[in-house]
Amino acid sequence: MFLEVKNLCKTYGEKQVLKDVNFSLDEGSILCILGPSGCGKTTILNSIGGFIKNDSGQIILNGEDISSLNPEVRNVSTVFQSYGLFSNKNVLENVAYGLKFRNVKNMIE
Repeated sequence: MFLEVKNLCKTYGEKQVLKDVNFSLDEGSILCILGPSGCGKTTILNSIGGFIKNDSGQIILNGEDISSLNPEVRNVSTVFQSYGLFSNKNVLENVAYGLKFRNVKNMIE
């Protein structure tokens, strides 16, 4: 497995947002997280990115537990669903923009 999320839990005050979230992805796979507002989609992404501290659980990337690493040393990126990011670019161009800083070959060519 390339990415594994194991038993991820997060509460904000009295509200439990994530309860034992589990999934795994092979390298090159795509995962779509769907649900209504407030169901924890952004919390999952922020957890993987290291922007929030979880109550419990593990995030394993390429065999390494990255749960306690700071965001800047995690080898992950997030592209938010906002047209305001680069409104003059399409989806592929927005994603490719972030990848160029990791020296990933331009996917548009």
